[in-house]
Formats: sequence, C-alpha cells, structure tokens
Amino acid sequence: MKSKVGNNSGNVVLGGILTECNEFSINLMTQENFDRYEYFEDQKILNLKNGVVGGMLKVLNKTEFNISPTVFASCSPGGVITDKCYFSIKDKIISKVKNIKDIKGVLLPMHGAAVTESVGDLEGDIITSVKQIVGPDIPIVVTLDLHAHVTEEMVTQTSAIIAWETYPHLDPFETGLRGAKMLKSILEDKIKPRMFFSKVPLLHSAINASTFGDTPFARSMNDLKKEETNNPDVISTSFIHVDPYIDQEDMGGGAIVITNNDLELSKKLSLKHTKNYWNKKEQFEPNLYEPKDAIKKGIEDDSNVLLVETADACGGGAAGDSVNALRELINIAPNLKSLTHVVDPLAASNLSKLQIGETSKIKLGHQVDHQWGEPVEIDVKIKKITNGKFTYNGGIWDGMVGEMGPSVLVEINKINIIISTYGTYEWNCEQFLSFDLDLNSFKFIVVKNPMNYKNSFKHIKNIYVLDTPGPTPPTCKHLKFKKMKNYFPKKNNLDLDDILISYHN
Repeated sequence: MKSKVGNNSGNVVLGGILTECNEFSINLMTQENFDRYEYFEDQKILNLKNGVVGGMLKVLNKTEFNISPTVFASCSPGGVITDKCYFSIKDKIISKVKNIKDIKGVLLPMHGAAVTESVGDLEGDIITSVKQIVGPDIPIVVTLDLHAHVTEEMVTQTSAIIAWETYPHLDPFETGLRGAKMLKSILEDKIKPRMFFSKVPLLHSAINASTFGDTPFARSMNDLKKEETNNPDVISTSFIHVDPYIDQEDMGGGAIVITNNDLELSKKLSLKHTKNYWNKKEQFEPNLYEPKDAIKKGIEDDSNVLLVETADACGGGAAGDSVNALRELINIAPNLKSLTHVVDPLAASNLSKLQIGETSKIKLGHQVDHQWGEPVEIDVKIKKITNGKFTYNGGIWDGMVGEMGPSVLVEINKINIIISTYGTYEWNCEQFLSFDLDLNSFKFIVVKNPMNYKNSFKHIKNIYVLDTPGPTPPTCKHLKFKKMKNYFPKKNNLDLDDILISYHN
C-alpha cells in the first residue's frame, strides 16, 4: 500500500516493532499486548499523528517520495516476546517490503531492547532481513529508545541510528522528525553519514539517569550534544543508556556519533564521551531503603511521601503485582492515608462483580509473576469499579487510550489500593487520576517507576527509593545475569581497555 503523497520519485518504506523486553520476568508478550496498544498495518499507519511515527510522517509528507507503510507494532514493556508473535509480525513486514518496487530508503521506528524466545536481537534481525531485500545501496535509518542494546548488526547494517534524547521520554515525535530528516538528507545527497558507536559494560537503573537536572547521565548527554553545535561535520549524536533488564552478551552504554563522511572524527568523539561516561560509573548507584525503614522515616516527614518501588515497574517489563511495599504499609501505617497500585487479574475480576461498599477477603499480589514475594491476605472494602480505561497525557503514547482492564479501587483501613487486570506504562499518574483521586490528600503514595513520577510529583521532596525484589531493581547488583559476566557494579576493577567495544558502518 502507498500513500497518495508525492509523485513517482520512489518509495520510502516505513514500519517496525517498538517495545522493551525484560528477561527476568516470566510473563511472555503476545499479539494481545500489541493489540491493547498500537498495531497498525498499511494505510492505517499513515493516520498516526503523534509519537515517533507521527514525527516521521510529518517530514515524509512534505517530500517527493511515496510513503510505503508496512506494519507498526508498539506496546508497554513486558517479558520476552513469543516467537509466534514475533515471526508473525516480522513475516508481514518482510512480505510487504518484498512487494514494494523502486525503494529509495527505509525508516524503522524501533526500541532497541526487544528479545524473543529464540532471537536475542530483534531489531538487528529485522534490519538485516530488510537489508537483504533492498540491497546494500539503499539507506536504512533507525530510531531507537535511548535505553537500547545497540548491537554490531544494528550499526553495520544501517546508515544512521537516531536515539531519543530525553528521559522521562518527551521527544518521540521529535526523534521521528530527526530520523526522517536524516533519511531525506541522505536521499538528496546532502550528507554521507559515517557512524561510530562505542560502549562500556556500565549497567545501571534509571534512578540517576534522567536527562534533566544535574544527574550523571544528563551531564554525559549534554556534553555529547554540544558536539553538534561545536563542529559542523557532526550531524547527529545519541547517548545510549542500555536497558539492563535483558540478558545478552556485550551489553553496554555509550556514545553514537555520526559525521558527514568523517569516520575518524566520529571515532574520536565517540570514544571520548564513552570513556567519560565510564568514569562516572559510581555516581549511578542509588541510595536505597528497606520499605519498613522508608515508611518509618516518612511518618516523621511533615508532608507527602513517595515510596518508589521501581523493582516492580511495568514500564520496565515487570508485572506490577508486587505487594512488598503494601505489606509494610499495612503493618506500620494502616491508619495513614496511602495509595498504591497492584496488578492482579483474579482479584480484579472477583471484586468487580461486587457492589460499592461491599467487603471481601482477598489474596492479593504476586499472582502474575510469583518469583518476587508472597501475596497478602486482607479484607477490603469496594470504593469504585471502572473498565480501566484512561487517556495518556504526553509521552510515548500521548492521546492514546490505555487499558488496565476491569479495575477496582478498594480500601483497607486508610490504605487505598487500585487493583487492575493488566499492567500499564506509568507516565503522568493517569491510572490514579482515572479514579478521580486527590493525590495531594495521601500521606504515602507508592509509585512503580524509576523516573516518570517526576512528571506529576515535582512538589514532593520526600522520596525514598525502595530496595525490594523484582525484575526491574534499582541496582543491577541484584540481577542474576547468565550471559553478562564482567560489568559494573558487579566488578569494580575492570580495565577500560579490556571492556570497551566499538562498531562502525
């Protein structure tokens, strides 16, 4: 299928898979996960206005090229993708690409940390398969999340990799613009991109990795971006903070530098900034609190308190079903008004059949991914029942309807619990707000993300990052990798010359 945009100047292929996987979660991702978020084929892709694809289309629609959409699939992170799901989507993409004539270029909006049951580098696999069809002379531009695991295959098989520049993620649309403009400049023979990527095995959570404020990652990002203004031959830079929740060989973060036909300059700048990143490694380890200690300290605070249970972050592929923080709230502060969210399909189903005001004894938590704790048995009172729908306000899925499935708000003493059927990506407290809650009225709020809570809770200064079990822990010291052997913070005495890896196109 082709858009009606442009004349007979050739086709630009558009499509990809954009999601993030967690190999420490037992929950597999299937077609259903994509169906709840974004799954579009052919002409339906051309209707997208927001996100990375929306940005790409805004540029492409003003060019002389026809847009040839294939498949675009995107969803909230989870465990690994089933082979059945992946190969079904991939086969559709490849089949459609084979049927497109006169291909001039390819745009692939993807994430960079997607894994299937048998494929450790989903993005590299798709890129290579497309490359085999279009041939070596057709430029392929890929956009990635900055939390990508950038592999040799990704770098050597593409003309350019453009990564998102913000975390919390505010720029998917802008990244789409940058990716499409890069491809346009290549097709117009204005640039000849030479790309160099170097990385070091620095594995850390997102706790100290915001691109805003005075964080070690923000400093690394800002220093790298200055190269674009200081040197006219530098046409793009991207800083990669690798997703630490997959388990693949040679994982690491570092600097991608793309110059106009100057590989030596790309190499020089990439190595410089990657080495500086490594020198900051100790700064990325967070200060952590046991839940009981955080709650006791929070009781003494004179204002609202955030308990950051990042080990259970749905946005990192966790199930969202942990009750490790909730258990301590029940034990220590049952009469202080508090709020948390637990994913539990069975409890949500049973409670949604009751009436407002009814009470029920339930077993809650650790039912989806039982590896990380034991459920709590509690008596709860039904306060509100919803269909679990909400609308994202900004970020990756701005304007899109999110689906928690049948969901209930219950209360035990003064502790409020949202119990939902599905885990969803937390962005701007949309899940909490869908229940019409006054968030300022709660002494304790449990948030299950490492960074996005800052979108809504800028006014809260009392923040405690919890050291709890889960597949998205705040420190990678807790992760039991099988393929990654030598990395910080597991080892503190690694020699930079031995561990630095680089690729170029």
